[in-house]
Amino acid sequence: MIQFKSMRCLLFVCTAITLFAQNTELTSALNGPRQRINSIDDQIVMLLNQRAQVVRDVGLIKKQFHAPASAPGREEQVLRRVAGAAQTPLTPGAVETIYKTILHEMSAMEATEMDKASKPQ
Repeated sequence: MIQFKSMRCLLFVCTAITLFAQNTELTSALNGPRQRINSIDDQIVMLLNQRAQVVRDVGLIKKQFHAPASAPGREEQVLRRVAGAAQTPLTPGAVETIYKTILHEMSAMEATEMDKASKPQ
């Protein structure tokens, strides 16, 4: 019985060492791609901030001309254009879904900025 327990313990230790070694190799193999993802994410956030600045400017122009914040026709144009620019592995539907969220958040920000601009300081 003791020999069986020792064998099980040895098997467990060997399995743990193998899994640890594989995990270390996996972590090492993923390090480069994850750094690239982080860099791309930084660029995406920078571009979203630039887009938000332009959306703010558009909101101020709309406010000046008493135009509504919402522009459904424009949103559809953007969705068609970006979905058409999708490349594998992204599908047009995936890009459209991502952009619907972006447009929703940008529109909400634009409406808030227009509201702020209309209130006396």
